[in-house]
Amino acid sequence: MLAAGCTSGRIGELGTGAGVGASWMASAMPASCTLITAEADEQLAAVARELLAADPRVEVVTGDALSAVSTQGPFDLLFADSGIRDDADFAGLVSLLRAGGRIVMDDLTPQQALAPDSPLRADDVKRRLFSTEPRLVSTEVALPDLENSLLVGTRTN
Repeated sequence: MLAAGCTSGRIGELGTGAGVGASWMASAMPASCTLITAEADEQLAAVARELLAADPRVEVVTGDALSAVSTQGPFDLLFADSGIRDDADFAGLVSLLRAGGRIVMDDLTPQQALAPDSPLRADDVKRRLFSTEPRLVSTEVALPDLENSLLVGTRTN
């Protein structure tokens, strides 16, 4: 859904894996949009390259995800699935977004579903990064299974 909003712009994915998520984004993005996806694991990147080979709008890069996208912006959408957990690195990703661009991180458990003694109730690095970044307006979206959620932030300036 978010990829469909990319108009004549660029989508970045940090952490391609085997290319399934990139395939979903490519299938939804307009013809005028491009996608650069970066994967550190050479074997996974090769699988993704093969999967996405027929789509000239998609480029699969092997190497450190943050380094690979750092010169490719501005982005309309960044899907950060590479384990970025550092304040400076996260701020760098937000800097790569155009005003109005969005950043997404998944693989969270909604706070209501966390065990009462979970350390994530007190400090979840992903939630902290999104909530303390002054250039983002963000929200957590609980998925229909109520056991998973994701964070979405929009760059305001």
